[in-house]
Parts: sequence; structure tokens; C-alpha cells
Amino acid sequence: MGIIIIEKAITHRLHETLKDRLKMAEGKWDSTSFSQKMKDSKNELTELQNALNELMVQFCLRALRVYQSTRPEPLRPNEVAMLVRNELNNAIADLTAQPNLENIMKLAKEAWQKETKP
Repeated sequence: MGIIIIEKAITHRLHETLKDRLKMAEGKWDSTSFSQKMKDSKNELTELQNALNELMVQFCLRALRVYQSTRPEPLRPNEVAMLVRNELNNAIADLTAQPNLENIMKLAKEAWQKETKP
């Protein structure tokens, strides 16, 4: 389910970026506009990275809540560290599994086709 949320967030942002790039390509070359687009793109990338980091924190918190619910005493710091590391590794492995990559590529291609249709 988390992978679907990531896909939707990335796909939405990709749509907006591609839409802006298409508009820029339709007009005349404007170096000032291009420079501004590059700056905006860098800012957008930072925003996307922050959103992805926050989503990964949500994965970790979910795992910590599940484990904490199974016992009355608080999780120890070394347990928290181990659970967070394992959750991050598992989420990344799931995201980069070939079926998920193929699905993301398919969604990106479909999004691009929708964006470039007149």
C-alpha cells in the first residue's frame, strides 16, 4: 500500500514537471526562462526528496507502532534503531523490486502520454 502512495506522489509531481517542460519547449528559446526553470526544478527536487523522506519516516513509525503494540515495556533504543534500519531496507527493497519498477515505468509512460496529448 505504501508503494502505491509513493507512486501516486511521484506520478503527480512528474505530471506537473513534464507539463511545464512541454510548455517551455513549445515557445522560443529563452535563456532567462530556462535558467529559472532549472532553479525551480532544483527546488522541486528538494521538495520531492523531503516528501519521500517524510514518507519513509511514516513507514518506520508504522513498524515501530506495530512492534510496540506487542509488548507492555517501551522499545529500547537499540531495538528502535534495528527496527528503523530494517524497515527502511525493506521499503527500499520492495520499491526497487522489478515488478514495482515496471509498474512505475508504466505509470510514468502513461502520465507522459496524457500530458502530451493535445
